[in-house]
Amino acid sequence: MLRRFGLVLALVVVLLLGGFLAFRYFFSPERLNQIGRTVGTTFGFDYGVVEYYSMGRLVARFFNVEKLTTASGTYENQTRPYRFGYGYRDVNLNGVLDPDEAAPGKAYFEVPVYAEYLYYDAKRDPRRP
Repeated sequence: MLRRFGLVLALVVVLLLGGFLAFRYFFSPERLNQIGRTVGTTFGFDYGVVEYYSMGRLVARFFNVEKLTTASGTYENQTRPYRFGYGYRDVNLNGVLDPDEAAPGKAYFEVPVYAEYLYYDAKRDPRRP
C-alpha cells in the first residue's frame, strides 16, 4: 500500500512539474507576444503608421504597417543598423490612404536606427477619412 502511494505521489509531482514547465513555455510573455502578432497578422490588425522625419519635418508616411523589424545578418549574429517593414506609402502626406496610393500595393521601406521616426497604432482604417 505504501509503495502504491509513493508511485502515485511521484506521478503527481511529475505531472505538476511538467504542467508548470509547459505553462511557463507556452504562456511566457514572449510566447504571448508571438501569439498576439500571429493573430494580428492573420486577421489583418495592421493599422500601424510609420512617420519618418528629417530635420523636424515629415518626409514620408506609411500606412497599414504590421510591425517594424530590426534587420539581422544572414551569416552573423549581429543586428544591422536599420529597421524595415511593409506598408502603403502616403505620397501626398494628407493622412488618408487614397485609392491611387493603395493601387500599387505595399511597399518595402527601411528606416535607419539613428533617424527620427514614429511608429504608432492608428486604431482606424486609413482608407476612411
